[in-house]
Amino acid sequence: MADAGVTGVAAKLGELAAAEATALLRVDAEIRSLRRKLAYLQALVRGADRARRGRANELLLLWLRETREVAFEVEDAVDEFHLRVEAFHLSAKGRRGWWHGAAFNLVQGLATQVVVRHGLSNQIVKINERIDELNQNKETYAIESFPSETWNSSSIETDPEWYEDGYVEDSRQSEFTTLKDQIDKEKIVCHRAVTSILGECGIGKKTLARKLYNDPDIMRNFEVHAWVCLPPHIRFTDYVETMYKQVSSEVPEAPEKVGKASLATGDGETISKERKLRELMQNRRYLVVLDGLVEISDWNSLLDVLPDENNCSRILLTTRLSVKEINHMDPRIAPLELGCLETIHGQQLFCRRVFGAKKPPEIYKCKAYYDKVHNISTGLPLAIIVLAGVLRSKVIPAEWDEVLEQLETNGQPKPLGRIWSLAFDDLPHHLKSCFLYFASMSENIIVYPDRLVRLWIAEGFVVPKKGKTLEEVGFDYLKDLVSRGLVQVMDKDAGGRIKLVAIHNLLHAFLESEARDSGFLEIHHQANVLNPNAVRRLAVHNYVDSFVNIPNEFPKLRSLLCDFAEDQRSSTIYESPQPHTPWGSFAEMCLRACGSSDRAGLKTIHGLHFLQGSRFLRVIDLNGLKIQKLPNEIGSIIHLRYLGIRNSNLEELPSSISKLDNLQKLDVRRTNVRRVVDEFWEIEALRHVLAEKILLPDCRVSLNNLMTLDGAEPSHPWHDQICPLNYMLCLRSLSLSGISETHTKALSAALRKMEFLVNLNLYGEVLPSTMFTDSSMRRLQVLVLHGRLEDLDASQSDRYVMPNRPFVRDSGGSDHAFDVLAGC
Repeated sequence: MADAGVTGVAAKLGELAAAEATALLRVDAEIRSLRRKLAYLQALVRGADRARRGRANELLLLWLRETREVAFEVEDAVDEFHLRVEAFHLSAKGRRGWWHGAAFNLVQGLATQVVVRHGLSNQIVKINERIDELNQNKETYAIESFPSETWNSSSIETDPEWYEDGYVEDSRQSEFTTLKDQIDKEKIVCHRAVTSILGECGIGKKTLARKLYNDPDIMRNFEVHAWVCLPPHIRFTDYVETMYKQVSSEVPEAPEKVGKASLATGDGETISKERKLRELMQNRRYLVVLDGLVEISDWNSLLDVLPDENNCSRILLTTRLSVKEINHMDPRIAPLELGCLETIHGQQLFCRRVFGAKKPPEIYKCKAYYDKVHNISTGLPLAIIVLAGVLRSKVIPAEWDEVLEQLETNGQPKPLGRIWSLAFDDLPHHLKSCFLYFASMSENIIVYPDRLVRLWIAEGFVVPKKGKTLEEVGFDYLKDLVSRGLVQVMDKDAGGRIKLVAIHNLLHAFLESEARDSGFLEIHHQANVLNPNAVRRLAVHNYVDSFVNIPNEFPKLRSLLCDFAEDQRSSTIYESPQPHTPWGSFAEMCLRACGSSDRAGLKTIHGLHFLQGSRFLRVIDLNGLKIQKLPNEIGSIIHLRYLGIRNSNLEELPSSISKLDNLQKLDVRRTNVRRVVDEFWEIEALRHVLAEKILLPDCRVSLNNLMTLDGAEPSHPWHDQICPLNYMLCLRSLSLSGISETHTKALSAALRKMEFLVNLNLYGEVLPSTMFTDSSMRRLQVLVLHGRLEDLDASQSDRYVMPNRPFVRDSGGSDHAFDVLAGC
């Protein structure tokens, strides 16, 4: 998949061509020439990528591999250029003094220009020679030309109407009614009943279960709701942790900060957490969905966690297992097996996905397209939805003919995997890398779109668009993938905005293969890194159960994405010896990666020393790794845009973090980080800062790019002219705790200036009432208050009607939709 690689490099060259530093070093013309050559190469590569899936010969595959390598060489040259230029600016920034510093900067700057310009120019010359060689080889060896096809990929209009696939209403209404009766009829079945939905991958089990889970009648009948995804090869304690988080958030007397209580591998701690979960659910009618069960080894343990008090509680199970394998779970309730759709139901689903509420044109009926679609998809709902996503963007029947012909041979359908390939090839350039990024995440998990979009931005996948923020453009990308049926919306907020998304297991498997074959991403399951010197993105999933040798250096690494099982262990557990388990082997692997092979070192903190050799890193996202302190050398990774370290023992951030001038996001939620060096708040590129309770100092630099500040706390009293929020007026989301009377006046003044605020969370002894009385809060959609409101009834003339009717939670925990201030 050289297409995405060339696209990313071309975009990076565009950034470089527009940079002031490029003009300074007089390499602008060379870069623009290289960019033009890559544009022509990209057009050839796109057709070649399609051809390699079918009739590709060895010459074509070799040409594609060499093309990808050239694109990577360009990326390395550009990043090396940025690294050297920014290193000079950083050293100049650190020097003090006027005359001496200016003279030294001038002399060193001239020397740096000569060296950097010479190095970059030489690299560009060599790369241009390689591109010319590629083009010559194509002609010499008569490698097939790739003419433009009858149809081309194109963007499609996104419409909320297509977020709902109509799968249940059109195709599974009878099954939905049956399942709803099983769950809802409390007089007939009073015991804790287990209702099972069975069927092959892509048959629609999750969609049907989600429809039941969100049904208003079902929601009203249960006090507690929990949806638990069951990824393969994950520990039982992780299931317990997931349920505990969801249940405790719905039970009023549960502690607010449930996430800080860690699970441990020791039996005592696990039993304690199971007991707490049972206590929360006792005497409450609950509905728990267990999505994606692939083995039954933990089934009895799961049932033991969920109390059975004959109060009509329900468990809804989706699985690929057979009736024989799951029949013992609840013999009194017959499982429901889903089959492929009949032709009429498949046609209804297809037409809804392609035409929405509009009536399909007659020409599509006359040409028997629906029969072809059913034959190709075999009636599998996922295949119908993905194929409809491709055909939605084709505006004439000839394009439909071309697409369907690629999926048939002599009238017989090709394997279903060909549909996934065609849908991927049909994506516009900018969406391919975004879609491939799902491969970095574990199978069968629900993804928060905010985090996903921010990762895309940090990677450079999101192209700026006039009049929109990068985040808004990124969400447009996500909506496009949803409209194409490649990403599924799992939940939306009250305003209809996408809240949770997921990707189907079949598509996830395809993306893993595609990402690995193209060199886009190296994924660790149960295999070692074969060539660490070539790895550009590395994902380590937490279900590795054998030793994996992670070397000390990844010189080409751009992204490190890890999800470790260790996040469930508290620091106290490591004070005693642990039994040897596969997870113990994984912990030992991590220790060896950091230069320690001592088995007793389970008490050792990960040092991340291997990051020192990864100068080009742009993304570090570590979930669960046991870290107490980041190495100070992280300040030298000046390309870094995204730093996420969650669910760990991290206690402090090094002072060198202030050198990361390109840092866009810092995420240290569920850590012990309370303070960051004051100079950090001078990084103008900052867009999102998320923490537990991080002290907010008196910063005086305008952070006009900062959109999210979550988990902040004032470090000292505020006054009218001394309030850091006065320099963060473009915030969209603000979560602030520790508010007292010494902050309310300055906070009120700052809130009046925040025209873009959408989410506001305030915690403290006394809270201002500005958000109810000032028109600047007109965009506010979510308001969470914990504390006493100050001067709520002081001035009737200042009352303001909030047009968005935001969701509001007061300090007592009750929910309101405020029409006017009097509603308080």
